Amino acid sequence: MRQFSDEEIIRELQGRLHAKDESNHALTAMTRKLKALNDKLIESEKLKTHFLSNIRNEINNPLTSVLTSCEIILSEGGPKDRETLRSVIGMIHKEAFALDFQLSNVFFAAELEAGESALSFSVVDIASTLRSLAASFQQRAVDAGVQVLIDLSALNDDRSFRTDAAKLRCIVSNLLSNAIEYGAGSPVEIKAGKTWANLNISVKDRGPGIDAADQGAIFERFKQLDGGSTKAHGGHGLGLSVVRALLDVLGGSITLTGGKGEGAEFKISVPEGIRRETIGAFSSEGNDFFFEGEKF
Repeated sequence: MRQFSDEEIIRELQGRLHAKDESNHALTAMTRKLKALNDKLIESEKLKTHFLSNIRNEINNPLTSVLTSCEIILSEGGPKDRETLRSVIGMIHKEAFALDFQLSNVFFAAELEAGESALSFSVVDIASTLRSLAASFQQRAVDAGVQVLIDLSALNDDRSFRTDAAKLRCIVSNLLSNAIEYGAGSPVEIKAGKTWANLNISVKDRGPGIDAADQGAIFERFKQLDGGSTKAHGGHGLGLSVVRALLDVLGGSITLTGGKGEGAEFKISVPEGIRRETIGAFSSEGNDFFFEGEKF
């Protein structure tokens, strides 16, 4: 049997100790990563639990109001005069609109989560689409004391744009909803224009604005800056995350300008959808059309 010298034994021991130190270091680093991942999972579960509780109220409250209003109309002692009936129907429309808006975000988020958010292009009349969206939020704007102003001068006569109409409507709807909610009674401005093959839309409010340190967080799912017992605004922290995700699907981008006390202006840029050789359909209200059984 070969005899090892003292130097060889020392080198072997040093090598093994060094390997052990490296192994311990790698294990410590892995432990830190696992702990960070676990902390994120715990935080995610908390946010999801809060979201589910919040969205339950966001759905139950308008649904309860709609059912109650319908019961009032259908009851024997229900409203008989036109003005009272109109008021009750107006309440039903308001709550149904809020419910539809919330569920639309949930459905889009579910599709994105499942990787099933396929693109469906049609030629959209941008002017008509934006006016239609503003009109759909009119009652909500009136209730908030907000005037919605639309500037389409940069479009000139070039109003058509090929994109996914449903996704574009969802994106702008969320931006407009937030602007009305946080606009503090000041006018909200929507502007649209084109640069090369891109559609550019901005939604600006003159509300309290968003601190620069928080501008990244608002795009996170279920994240609300005024959550908890101090929450002063509606919503469930899903809208802006859906906006960013839909823009990613469309190959677009979003930027936010304005700091604390300066209001907020969201600007989106969307590239035009790839054209096919087949004849496209034209959508004046941002809806898809069908022709001979084929969707364009």
